[in-house]
Amino acid sequence: MPRQETLGQRIRRLRQQRGMSLAKVSGGDFSRAFLNQVELGRSQPSTRVLRVIAGRLGTEVDYLLEGRLPNLDRELALERARVLMARGQARRALTALGEAVEASDWPIRTDARLCQAEVLRALGRTEHADAVLAEERKVITAHRDNHRLERLRALERGEAFSIGRGNPDAAVRVHLRLADRALRAERDYDALEHYRAARVLLEVYPHELRGWTP
Repeated sequence: MPRQETLGQRIRRLRQQRGMSLAKVSGGDFSRAFLNQVELGRSQPSTRVLRVIAGRLGTEVDYLLEGRLPNLDRELALERARVLMARGQARRALTALGEAVEASDWPIRTDARLCQAEVLRALGRTEHADAVLAEERKVITAHRDNHRLERLRALERGEAFSIGRGNPDAAVRVHLRLADRALRAERDYDALEHYRAARVLLEVYPHELRGWTP
């Protein structure tokens, strides 16, 4: 079993991968010597210092401390909530969402908030759901994301959003088109999600989509 990476080793690896010097990471917030001691495991940084280091390295404090991919836990919570909601278990979905709605990154935060609004509507908390949707409409519009805007509009109408309902062929084509568009816009997270959805459909409907070409 490989030895687990320490906090200091993780910081040094990220710093070197980004081609950053000790001075570049430390800036004027703490000394290069202190950062070197942290990387060697001889000093323990405070929470404030960890936030500075994480910000300079373009990652999150949780990743530095535990080695988890940023937002992975929130993505898992979001997907579990989506599944529960699709199965009509709104209360469990709201619990499953947990802190996913507090994510800071686009588009995870918006996706979690849209799911939250859908759950709230199902629970009869329409006013709260509308407030969430109004806030996310501004964010989605700023990002010019038509796909999420369509999802939001469906929620505002009280309708379930679906891609190619009852037509797996149409759904695959839409997902692939959205994936290609996301790649061109350098939105890798969205591209991955749409490619994954297309792949699942192709596996679920192997006979219906046999010989299918994009």
